[in-house]
Amino acid sequence: MKTIKRILGISVLLMSLLVSNEMQGQKRSSNRSVKSERKIADNRIGQNQRGNDRCRVQPIRRNPHYRYSNNRRVIRTLPRHHVRIVYRGLPYFYFSGIYYTTFGDEYIVVMPPRGFRVSVLPVGHVRIVVGPSVYFYHSGVYYLETTEVVSNGEKYEVTNPPVGIEIANISEDAEEVYIDGKVFYEFNDVIYKEIINDDGNLAYEVVFSKNNN
Repeated sequence: MKTIKRILGISVLLMSLLVSNEMQGQKRSSNRSVKSERKIADNRIGQNQRGNDRCRVQPIRRNPHYRYSNNRRVIRTLPRHHVRIVYRGLPYFYFSGIYYTTFGDEYIVVMPPRGFRVSVLPVGHVRIVVGPSVYFYHSGVYYLETTEVVSNGEKYEVTNPPVGIEIANISEDAEEVYIDGKVFYEFNDVIYKEIINDDGNLAYEVVFSKNNN
């Protein structure tokens, strides 16, 4: 009789251990996300899931202080009439709305930080009126005309676009991201959604803009 009780006791103990291990395994499985998405709430963004990897190529010899375009674009020679601007100790080469910096013996396209200024807007920029403010857009970059008087004439400042601003086209380098199961587009730390504007045409509306000063 004592032997039977001992066997039953051991069986109960083994069953308890098996059930406990199974519950722990289920708990770990439930915490593993199969697909992460971006969530916008109070201007905070969580993890993202890219729609594809076509824009994930980045230069090997990256300088962490620069912000690079999604696609690596390298040139051997700068445009003839480029302008060299040093901002926060980093050299930029500006021409027709595109910014470059040195990349070994070549030059690579980078994105200007918020606060960067130029004296002349690029040809082909788009003028966007939002209430009392006038924004200028070109190649994924938004500018505001400053009221400060500066000696070097750099009066157009790179800035964040306001949420709700609309543009007709976004850069071909924009990446697809999923937010709450819907497709959005990201370029230069700005997230857009497709809309149909008042004229019945396809457009893109800013839903989030990250401050990267």
